Amino acid sequence: MSSSKKALLAIIGVNFIWGLDFIAIEYMMEYVSPAIFTLTRLLIGTAILLTIVLIKKGGLHVKREDWPRLFISGAVGMALYFTVENLGTGLTSASFSALIMATVPVFGMIGDRIFFGNKITGLKIVCVVASIVGVYLLVSGEPMGVSMAGFGFMLLAALCWTFFIAYVKPLYEKYDLLTILTGLFVSGLIVQVPLAIFAPEPMMNFTPTGIVVTVLTALICIILGEFGYVYAIGKLSVTMVSIFENVLPVTTVLFSLILFGTMLTGMQLVGAVVIMAAVTVLALKEES
Repeated sequence: MSSSKKALLAIIGVNFIWGLDFIAIEYMMEYVSPAIFTLTRLLIGTAILLTIVLIKKGGLHVKREDWPRLFISGAVGMALYFTVENLGTGLTSASFSALIMATVPVFGMIGDRIFFGNKITGLKIVCVVASIVGVYLLVSGEPMGVSMAGFGFMLLAALCWTFFIAYVKPLYEKYDLLTILTGLFVSGLIVQVPLAIFAPEPMMNFTPTGIVVTVLTALICIILGEFGYVYAIGKLSVTMVSIFENVLPVTTVLFSLILFGTMLTGMQLVGAVVIMAAVTVLALKEES
C-alpha cells in the first residue's frame, strides 16, 4: 500500500474518531469549562508523550530555528483551537459544530494556495462545494440550538485548524511523528495554562463518568487522533487533508444514532452520500 493511501486511511479514521469527540465535548461542557477541559486533556497527553520521548530518545530534540514554528503550531492547533471548539460546541451542539467545521476545506484551498502555491482547480472547487451541500443536507433535519456566539467560536476554530494544517506541514520533512506531536503538546500546554487560569467562571466538576470520558478522549481522540492527522499532513496536500473534515458530521450523526437512537432521515442519507462522493472523487484525483 502506498504512503498516500495509508495517509488517506489515517485521515478517514481520525475523522471518525473526532466525530465521537464532538459528542463527548458536548457532554463535558455541562460539567467542566472549555479551558479547563482542554488543559486537562493536554496535561494527560503531554505527560504520556514526554515520558515516551524521554525513554526512546532521551529528550525532545528540536533545532532552535524550528521551535518558533513548532510553538506557534502547538499554540494555535492544540490550545486555541480546542478551547474555542469546546466553547462553540458548548453553546450550540455537536452536530452544528461539525457542520461549521465543513468550512475548513474552503479555507484549506486558500491556505494551500498561500503557503504552498498549489493551484485551486475547478474540480477542487466543485468537490468542496458539493461536500458543503452534503453537510447541509445531513444536518438540516437535526434540532440544533444555534447562537451567534457559538457560530463565531466554531468559525474561529475552523480558521485556527486550517492555519495549523498549513503551518505545521514543513516540520514533517525534518522530524518524526513522535517528536512533532510531543512538541505540539508541550507548546499547547504552555499556552493553555494561562488561558485556563484567566478564563472567566472556571467550572471543574469532574464526575466519575466525566473522568472516564476525559481520560479516554485524551488517549484516543487527542493523542491517537493527532498522530494520524499529523501523519496525513506530511503525506497529503492541505486541501486533501482539510476536505476530510466533512466526514465529521457524518460520524457525529452516526454516533448520535448509536448512542441516543436518533434516526437518520432520507435527506440526511442523501447528504452523507454526497459528502462521501465528493471526498472520494478528490481522493482519486489526488492519487492519480
